[in-house]
Amino acid sequence: MKKVISYTLYPVLLFSIFVSFYFSGYFNWDLATVLAWMAGIRFFVCFTIEFLYPCEKKWKMTWKSFQRDLKWMATGIITFGLIKLAMMMLAIDLSQYNTGLIAGLPLLIEVIICLLVYEFFQYWYHRYSHERRGKLGAWFWRVHVAHHLPDKVYILMHAVFHPINMIFTQIIIQGTLVLSGITAESIFLFNAIMALQGFISHYNVTIKAGFLNYIFIGTELHRYHHSADTVEAKNYGSVISFWDIVFGTFYYKPDSVPYRLGVNNIDIYPESTELFKVLKLPFVKTSV
Repeated sequence: MKKVISYTLYPVLLFSIFVSFYFSGYFNWDLATVLAWMAGIRFFVCFTIEFLYPCEKKWKMTWKSFQRDLKWMATGIITFGLIKLAMMMLAIDLSQYNTGLIAGLPLLIEVIICLLVYEFFQYWYHRYSHERRGKLGAWFWRVHVAHHLPDKVYILMHAVFHPINMIFTQIIIQGTLVLSGITAESIFLFNAIMALQGFISHYNVTIKAGFLNYIFIGTELHRYHHSADTVEAKNYGSVISFWDIVFGTFYYKPDSVPYRLGVNNIDIYPESTELFKVLKLPFVKTSV
């Protein structure tokens, strides 16, 4: 069963996006509602599989890490939920007028262009954060490091993000959508693909994506981004591999996992469970 899951689960999840999109149009379902249902069903199925067939037992969620994840999820919802909702609604409303830079192109072309544009800016923001160039780069790292403090990757761990990091990401996402002026259908596909990749990239299950790793950033690539070894900690894309390949930061080691996850010099950072200390990192003078 574990081998079957490793080869079939990811293609099935990708295919389900387009099946859901087709039936949404056929039955005139509300796209936002379909996205919510997809996310809920996917979480239930994948969480169950992760519990039964973990890739690495040492990365399994513990009661302590679960409590930490809940605190970070609550923080994200309280500080950022309304902002994200407002920005998504604005993008959808503006899409009705098709006044953007690429309005009117075929649906898949719109989605591909938006993914390329979003990922270009996200890639450089993300890479700049890790390389810590100058004062701004060092500050970006203090914002982003919250996500790299955990020493294991699994589904719920994806919630460990500083709210400021979330805001930067959403500015890039929604800015891309608003300026592009793409249709609501294109926004659905864009968000569905983004949600799947963000979800699957932190999945503690063996996934054999094969050639798809050269298109999408998934489980096999992103777990190396979380490696404590900076030589391995590349793959700065969040959805597609294109810019990592172009700029020479694509790192792929089939059939292997990082020796250790997290950050170097762990002693100079607060623990990821120390919510308020981590939230304060961008606002205090530190050697981090």
